[in-house]
Amino acid sequence: MKAKATVLAVLTIGWFAYAGFASPGATEAFSGAPDLISPDGPTIWAMAVGSLIWPILLIPVIVALATITVWLARRDDQPAPIATTPQEAPGDAPTTEIDAVPTPRVALQPADSGPAPVNVIEVPKTIPANPVEPLDAPTIQTYSVGKNPTDLFFDGEAIWVATQDDDAISRVSLDGEVLATLPSPQYPNSIAYDGESLWVGSYFAVRKFTTDGEFMAAAPMEFRRQSATLYAGGYVWVANSGRDTIVRITVDSEQADVIPVGRRPLAMAFDGEHIWTTNNEDDTVSKVSLDGEPMGTFPVGDGPRGVAMAGNHVWVTNSIDGTVSKLNFEGETVGVFDVGNLPGDIISDGESLWSGNRTDMTVSRLGFNGEHLGTFHLGKTPGAMAFDGSAVWVAHPAAGEMSKLVIEDIQIATFPVGNAPEPIIFDGEHLWVGNALSHTVSKINIDGATVGTFDAGGREPNALVFDGESIWTANQFDHTSSRISLDGEVIDTYPIATLPRTVVFDGENVWSSGCWEQLLYRVDGNGNSVPPVPTEGLGPINLFFDGDFVWAANAHSDSVTKFTLEGDIVGSFEVGDVPIAFAYDGENIWVANWRENTVSKMSRDGEDLGKFLVGGLPYGLVYDGENIWVANSQDGTVSKLSESGDVLATYPVGASPAKMVVVGDSIWVTNTSDDTITELSK
Repeated sequence: MKAKATVLAVLTIGWFAYAGFASPGATEAFSGAPDLISPDGPTIWAMAVGSLIWPILLIPVIVALATITVWLARRDDQPAPIATTPQEAPGDAPTTEIDAVPTPRVALQPADSGPAPVNVIEVPKTIPANPVEPLDAPTIQTYSVGKNPTDLFFDGEAIWVATQDDDAISRVSLDGEVLATLPSPQYPNSIAYDGESLWVGSYFAVRKFTTDGEFMAAAPMEFRRQSATLYAGGYVWVANSGRDTIVRITVDSEQADVIPVGRRPLAMAFDGEHIWTTNNEDDTVSKVSLDGEPMGTFPVGDGPRGVAMAGNHVWVTNSIDGTVSKLNFEGETVGVFDVGNLPGDIISDGESLWSGNRTDMTVSRLGFNGEHLGTFHLGKTPGAMAFDGSAVWVAHPAAGEMSKLVIEDIQIATFPVGNAPEPIIFDGEHLWVGNALSHTVSKINIDGATVGTFDAGGREPNALVFDGESIWTANQFDHTSSRISLDGEVIDTYPIATLPRTVVFDGENVWSSGCWEQLLYRVDGNGNSVPPVPTEGLGPINLFFDGDFVWAANAHSDSVTKFTLEGDIVGSFEVGDVPIAFAYDGENIWVANWRENTVSKMSRDGEDLGKFLVGGLPYGLVYDGENIWVANSQDGTVSKLSESGDVLATYPVGASPAKMVVVGDSIWVTNTSDDTITELSK
């Protein structure tokens, strides 16, 4: 707590310093962003006045923060709660430290510009980073289940889910079909199954129902903020977080025994002989016998939340620490392992553990020795989890959905690159990645090893193309294109479009466009300007060459335009909301509609062949000869579609996946917010 008080004091002082001395435009969102401070007299006078007024206006805030700081410091001096059987963790217990989470990045967008696609979103980096060695990747299937699913369990045949905002309990098949929906008490937030009956917990009560939804009985006491229910050892156990107790209830609901534990118990698990509960506010876990006798309270990490049994150990998520503690059954900590940010629920699949990291929207997989087996992006906040014998189920309260994770025959490997990688291409031997915020390009072997990192010749290389001899970049904030040799040397840099975000090569000329213009620009192989091409669409944010024609994605008119190589318009065709990427399957054109979460399929003549739902904010497309792959930038996933538009599978990759390229049997993806690239090996 002293640390918390100190942090708040520092924040108070920092707020004062910022208010007194910071001025508008003193910092930039990106290096190279335009300076917002003009040197004229009125601006300087306004800055001076502002520096005097702001500290005065913020005095009440500063006083309030200082008062809270003093209160926290005094609270430190109060005696700590006494554990029933305090035990210290052994001194040689392995512990790991967590690096600070970097400030999220947001792509720059001109004022009053309308809805421009952004691929760098506010997603913290994966902690810890996935190892380079390939990992088994789960497929993700997502199903709608109701409003605010709060708890899950598996009854041996189906998944039961409590949907709090629906006041309902649903039974869902393992194929995601809702088999039945039963009314429940208001705001159900926990459920348990005793083999015959359902036990449903709400804020003040726990009630017993038949599996057909018929009310049977209520627990013989009132609760205060019950947080979990568990059937174990012939009893129903309830975590009564508002009373710092757990309650043991007979299955006939005639008797309830109250057992004191730590402060704010949130979750429970059964080790075969004892009940373990996480005490969120005093950073401990409690152990209770089936007779209701307290057996000890033991320290863990900061903010314990979830608990599971696996490998003859107790596993606890420490939500504030971003770690998982491993304890033996005597309560001794034998390991502490990093997972993601704000871990909540944790379950075992019999071979490994799965932790849901709420801030990151990921799940981390750990081996029973604490080894990191992968961190997988879900794109939605994970809540309660369950295991059905072959798949892990994850509830997403805010989305009203559940995800089913199944380990199949695809592997992923992740490799670090530069800052905010977006474009990725293949020159026949090596991968090339444009790192927008480090203004570099990386040259990478197909085994993932970096050969070299080179200057891009300009700021924010947001697109790359290979002309058969050299690499061309689109340097967004310099309004230029650089030509780079395969040895990484900048051959020359040429002026092109304003804020260019795309380049394509048609076999003779390099085309580019700026997403705020209505012109397509061209240079020949020597960098000489070729007359620009007017386009009817608004915001040509991406260009694509299908072997005969150049296509422009008009982000602000929801259309695509087809051009001859001479620059003549063949036609313009409506697609979805904010088209942003193309793929060509040899016969048809596929378009990613960013804001609509769909992909459109059309013939080369512009005939509409269908529109198909994919993941959140699709940003990149690629065709591997059999299937279409879609990078869902919001979800941190890649979807695999058949040529008929059916979603065959969805795989977690990194944060903010952007562009893709096919190399042999692998799909390579840039993860813009993770500063990594991922290889999906079929």
